[in-house]
Amino acid sequence: MTDASPGQLGEMWPGLLAEIQNAGSILVASHVNPDGDALGSALAFSFVLDQLGKSHQVLFHHPAPKYLGFLPGIERITNKPDPGPADLAILLDLEAMDRIGDTIRPALLGARKLVVIDHHQPHEEPGDIRIVSTKSPATAAILADLWRGSDVQITPDIATLLLVGILTDTGNFRFPNTTPHCMHVAADLLEAGAKLRQINEAVYLSKPLPAVKLFGKALANLQLTSGNQIAWTTLTRRDFEQSGAIEEDTEGFVNELLAIDTVRLAAILRESASGRVKISIRSQGPIDTTAIARQFGGGGHINASGAHSDEPIEAAAAKLVQAMATCLESS
Repeated sequence: MTDASPGQLGEMWPGLLAEIQNAGSILVASHVNPDGDALGSALAFSFVLDQLGKSHQVLFHHPAPKYLGFLPGIERITNKPDPGPADLAILLDLEAMDRIGDTIRPALLGARKLVVIDHHQPHEEPGDIRIVSTKSPATAAILADLWRGSDVQITPDIATLLLVGILTDTGNFRFPNTTPHCMHVAADLLEAGAKLRQINEAVYLSKPLPAVKLFGKALANLQLTSGNQIAWTTLTRRDFEQSGAIEEDTEGFVNELLAIDTVRLAAILRESASGRVKISIRSQGPIDTTAIARQFGGGGHINASGAHSDEPIEAAAAKLVQAMATCLESS
């Protein structure tokens, strides 16, 4: 089921709870380059497993970005799985297995049973048990619906983690995926003790100086086409080195390009330390960015997608802009 309603999600918890109670060892994990929804959802699930008295590990290929270092339980994250197959692996906010990361993939694929909880438009369907709702703006919102009315106690830490996931995936309630229901969920989380002020200060009201310098280079490299409806920019390793920035400092850059009043489709391409080119795509209205991202082996949501390219950044940009133009014309 990919369009489960909040009520239907709540009905799925008893079945998942039975799987958890039958498991002796559990892994909780999410995608590479974790964002607020991936980390918030995984750590919230970790605290719930504590309530259930279940032994578990929280696995991520990459460490958490600095701006999310305040998250409760962040010290639980590791990329070193214990030896031996786990009884149950719970993958959160993940629509494709190639986004797990090499350091933890063998442990997750070796688990005896795999659960996937996600809100992305699926282009793969991994997992023995799938709890997927593309109607939900964030995986954290799915978890809130799963646990509503159950014996799970939404503590202030769990409430903070779930609210981080909802806020970051809705752009602080600015993106089109914001729904009346998710705002009701957020209100419930605030009543449960979520620390909204701490979230806003860490995520939205604070930027390291290298990130600001790097954004200046992104603006200097900005290009527009299709009557200024498409905007894109590139960041090379030299741009990162000159500004002293790291990859996580690009968080939110592509949304700033989309804020240009004529722009309906925006993208940023950045050279990673591994040499691969990472691509982030955003759109306004009904323009489906997944149609573009899939051409590069990526995926995501209608208005926000990501992908990679192994070509030089100039060649990747040329192909991406062509794909964006075609998508815009057909929308």
